[in-house]
Order: sequence, then C-alpha cells, then structure tokens
Amino acid sequence: MKAIKIISIINQGGEYAVTATYNEVNENGDIVKKNEKAPTFYAVGDIYDKVKSIENIVTERLSGDA
Repeated sequence: MKAIKIISIINQGGEYAVTATYNEVNENGDIVKKNEKAPTFYAVGDIYDKVKSIENIVTERLSGDA
C-alpha cells in the first residue's frame, strides 16, 4: 500500500504541476520504502478547477478575508 505523505502543487506560469511523496507499507504495516516520489502530472480539466479553488482559498486567507 502507498501512504501519501506530501502533495505539492507548483504553479509554472499558469500551468499547475502536481506531485506527491509517499511511503510504501507492507501488509504488516511496516514501511518498506520511505519518501518515494510519484510521477509528476499536470492539472487539467476537473483537477485544474479544484487546484484553482484551492488557490483562491489560500489567496483569500493571505489577504485576511477568510
């Protein structure tokens, strides 16, 4: 099983790259691989819309409106 530890969204000039880091855990719950990096992909379609929603929430919080 892969247990996600970190999800990063990087704005690259209006295109959003999504990446994750995870630990791989065996059936006994032992970590067998630590801090593995999943392949990066670009946010498109529905995922892009969700990323923009998160960006808007963070922008509001930074401006003190939330």
